[in-house]
Amino acid sequence: MDIRQLRYFIAVAEEGNFSRAAERLHISQPPLSQQIKSLEASLGVILFERGRLGARLTRAGEALLTRARDIVADLDSTRKMVLRVADGLEGYLRIGIINSVMYGPLPRTMRLFQERNPAVEWTLHEMLPDQQGEALVRGQIDVGFASSATGREELRSIRVYPQPLMAAVPASHPLAASGRIRLKALAAEPFVLLNTQSPVIRSLLAACVRNGFHPRVLHESVDPQTVLSLVGAGVGVSALPRSLSGAPREDVAFLTLDEPGLAADLYATVRRDHGLPALDRFLTLLEDVTEVWHRETFGEGLRST
Repeated sequence: MDIRQLRYFIAVAEEGNFSRAAERLHISQPPLSQQIKSLEASLGVILFERGRLGARLTRAGEALLTRARDIVADLDSTRKMVLRVADGLEGYLRIGIINSVMYGPLPRTMRLFQERNPAVEWTLHEMLPDQQGEALVRGQIDVGFASSATGREELRSIRVYPQPLMAAVPASHPLAASGRIRLKALAAEPFVLLNTQSPVIRSLLAACVRNGFHPRVLHESVDPQTVLSLVGAGVGVSALPRSLSGAPREDVAFLTLDEPGLAADLYATVRRDHGLPALDRFLTLLEDVTEVWHRETFGEGLRST
């Protein structure tokens, strides 16, 4: 029994006549009759009572008709679903993130993407950049967002937007009104940092050493809000991506760090052969949303920076 035989069977059952069913199927009658006989032989039952007035279903034929319609409908639905997934109109996206990227345009992009693509689901997976790379290679996520580009040949990174690291100090700190400082101005301060396994924070620590000091790190956290709360409470100072300054806090002052090479640019990393139209549409939408977000937040579009 195969799907073609079931389609032929349904046509004969609905038309009640082999000739009309053959016309409906755009085939000649002998191949149709042969396929129905083959179906009956494979099932070991008679499906039609044949006579001068046409073909009438037997009890066994009536039982098969309901199931055959369900099977054909399920197959047609499955075919449509597979085509929609292939076109990126249905399916799912698995998105790896570091916590700090949620303070930029990504959440707005997710909301808009969901509104425009309701049949495409997405899930978030919090992980460090190195973990994102492993997960991408193993097929556990579809895209990873972090403040560093990949070095793996099988992956490629796309810069979503550039952003510097900025110093974050308590609002009551003597440097709070400075606007711009050198990194060495923080040499005597205790630090509260994002996870020191992050490539960006490792770059910051290396810059401190180049400036002649080893920072005293009191606490590290993967949660930017924890870092900001501790800075605001006067526990220490920090260096954070500029996107975190977009929602100002009264207890924290952000200062431009006059230090070459300290950046926390946001990158989207994907497999080179990902073949996911939904992901391509998501990244295109992210590019558009990022331009608007950057202009609203910092008063300038990315194309003007």
